[in-house]
Amino acid sequence: MKIRFLIFLLTCYCSQIFAQSKWKLADFAVDLNSLVTPPGHLWVGSGFTSVNPVLNSVLGVGDVMSPPVSGRGFRFEARFIANGDTIRDHFVWGSKVRNILYTGGQWQPDRIIRRGTYHRMHEQGLISFEINSHLIPLADRPGFLIRYEVKNRTAVALKLDMIPLITNGRPAVYPLKEWGFMPPADPMNNDTVKVNVLQEGQRLSIAPQQSRTAYIAVVFSKDAVPAPEGLAAWEKQTAAIWETRLGWALKNIPVLTTNNAALENYYKRSVASGLVCIWEKPEFKLRPAIVTSGLDGGGMNTYLWDVAGYAPGLVSLMMGDKLLDIARTMTAIDLEQYYAFAQDGTGLGVRYAYSTAAFTSLVYAMACQDSVYPDLLEQVKKLVLSDEKRPMTNGVIDYGGQHNLLEMRGMGWEHMVPSPNAERVWCLRRLADMGEKTGYDKTAIAQWRKKADVIAADIRQELWDEPAGWFSCKYPDGHKEMVYSIQVFDMLRTGVCTPAMKKRMLEQLEEGKFLFPYGVSSVSKADSIHYEVTDTDWGGGGAYSGDLPQLALDLYHENLPGKAWDVLQRQFWMGSQLPYFPQEHYCDRPGSPSFKRANVVAGLMGAAAILYGMAGLEPRLDGSLWIHPRPTIKDTVAIKGFVHRKHVIDVEFSASFCKITLDGKVKYQGKPGVIKIF
Repeated sequence: MKIRFLIFLLTCYCSQIFAQSKWKLADFAVDLNSLVTPPGHLWVGSGFTSVNPVLNSVLGVGDVMSPPVSGRGFRFEARFIANGDTIRDHFVWGSKVRNILYTGGQWQPDRIIRRGTYHRMHEQGLISFEINSHLIPLADRPGFLIRYEVKNRTAVALKLDMIPLITNGRPAVYPLKEWGFMPPADPMNNDTVKVNVLQEGQRLSIAPQQSRTAYIAVVFSKDAVPAPEGLAAWEKQTAAIWETRLGWALKNIPVLTTNNAALENYYKRSVASGLVCIWEKPEFKLRPAIVTSGLDGGGMNTYLWDVAGYAPGLVSLMMGDKLLDIARTMTAIDLEQYYAFAQDGTGLGVRYAYSTAAFTSLVYAMACQDSVYPDLLEQVKKLVLSDEKRPMTNGVIDYGGQHNLLEMRGMGWEHMVPSPNAERVWCLRRLADMGEKTGYDKTAIAQWRKKADVIAADIRQELWDEPAGWFSCKYPDGHKEMVYSIQVFDMLRTGVCTPAMKKRMLEQLEEGKFLFPYGVSSVSKADSIHYEVTDTDWGGGGAYSGDLPQLALDLYHENLPGKAWDVLQRQFWMGSQLPYFPQEHYCDRPGSPSFKRANVVAGLMGAAAILYGMAGLEPRLDGSLWIHPRPTIKDTVAIKGFVHRKHVIDVEFSASFCKITLDGKVKYQGKPGVIKIF
């Protein structure tokens, strides 16, 4: 008995070490010089504070966000006095400038590392030094720290003073309910927040060929902020908080390795997109919280469609049992009235047409990954059955105008739309599945399944247009619109479409219509009535960042791996040219609209398409785990450390080979196929 207990303790200890060491922050590092990120979209956060660096500088910092504190309009610039002469860390065009010349750097989730050089002859002789800085958002106070190291490259001593030039902007405190999809507006007057500057090593004396390190920190607070333990201790504390977060947030998410660098980089960038959406602040109702966007101060809300509707399996893996509190907070705001909650728990928005499917997806993913939670299932039942009381014609619900749907800028996708009407079918069937699992009344379950079949038939009858091979939208007066929206492909997974319908729909998935070199278009370019290029997420010219991998996943599940890979690889440029997925991106060029949100949690969908699509991992409601790898490339892919129901699974596969390891023992080795792991 004692030996078994010791083995149990050793197993727990090893599991903890594995969770802590499986991922490192440096795994997500990306070269700043390779990025196409708009300046306003490049942020780095700590889960407590996020900061916007000033590009082409080595120490410069712009806006600072630490809800409820907003540092909009803040700017930090460094001025150096080197052996009596002034040198600026400020980008300007032209030659013969006494400025530090920026040479590059890298982004990783906890910091931005930047490098610079200065090499000029002054009246008193050569001044030559290199400088490296680490911009670190603090994880336990609203502000940031910069550690910078200067190496003197000359044969004489260098005396260096750093003078911070600070523009306070209009720092302010806003109630958390005001941190919605847009950042809170600048106040006219607010003197409740002070900008506190702490500096260590302001004056450095650096011997020839030697280096010295200095620190400066900026904290937004009403009162003076002492640092008796020193700023190096603040950096260590932030590092410790990050290590703890990696330990719990990524312990269930596997590492992917492959000789296909584009695939591997894309997977990492997708995981990073979820990681930077985790916030841990004492002012928030939930700690930790996962938000829709947040790095630039916008999308600080937890939006049901983003967090639950896209990649619910990955969100469940990342948040673990912490997701229960998030799901229950969603139910507490009354999803019949709101689509999101602010970080004080206040409901925001309207009754969104996609909320039912999003919440059902989240609860079903949690049920497959862990367990069916009766209170969450009751909320699913309430939402699903409430939908069936909405106004409808011939079984098809009228969901109203744009503010309840995609918010396209022209008319078309309104009222009796294909999606979310088709999601009603999927939701009723998942409700029946979970109800059956938990012992619901058999008569009710049978009624739900029958109702789903009837709705599917009604949608086919009312909205399918056979000559067009597409689903139409209908208005109350009978007006019909044929909108070639990417949303129609969501119907592939709902059980509404016949095989013949799917074949016709997929005929539209062509180059120059929906498909473009760097992604997909949310509206087909062939749809001259509804296509535009300004509202990229739902109007065309690009798409919401979660939609392309969602389409790829649906294609994998349709057993069309060639088409799925063709779609998915169009987004691979993001793996090396963006630090995290933005709200939306263009499809005809690598880039994203600068006027939308800088990041989005739905970026996790990329990893979901790989794990649940290409690798074919499938957690089922009965607790079992299946796999059906469907690679179409010659490269070998290894997925290590997928955790399901306390089991650790490693998978290695290629087009002709599959090896599955369960809890350290080989479970299967042979050709890819549909395989039950346990």
